[in-house]
Amino acid sequence: MKVAVVCIGNVLMRDDGLGVRVAELLRDRNLPADIYELGTLGIQILNYIEGYDLAIVVDVARGGGKPGEVYVFDFEEVEFKDKNLVSLHDVGLVEALRFLGFKYRLPKIKFVCVEPETVDFGIGLSKAVEDAIPKVIRIVEDTVKKAMMNTPASEG
Repeated sequence: MKVAVVCIGNVLMRDDGLGVRVAELLRDRNLPADIYELGTLGIQILNYIEGYDLAIVVDVARGGGKPGEVYVFDFEEVEFKDKNLVSLHDVGLVEALRFLGFKYRLPKIKFVCVEPETVDFGIGLSKAVEDAIPKVIRIVEDTVKKAMMNTPASEG
């Protein structure tokens, strides 16, 4: 099973820097997954996840909850018309997947997102988002481990 963890965000926009911070921490964890910190690439992310069996996307998302609340959902659960649980980037990953996904061999996609408190010019995560990082890391690690356990033994 090939797993990619795709962490996206912008460190110059306060809580939007969550993905960058999570990628830094995950690289020290020796996970059996490829860790990507892709900034705000948007549509280009499709090139990175093509060919994987599972992609875990870490980002901030406005879902209407309290700052620091963690959301975990599959791509299939996001309704296209739903403007609540989508990426905060100009060309959202959800929109890119909907419009262009048919051109790629895309994996199963799981989102692990945190409700931001502040997405404005500035550096540093809010306390609420910073406090959510251990939970995000735990969810990513558990998802990767579960995916690896469900990998069928090779026939040979």
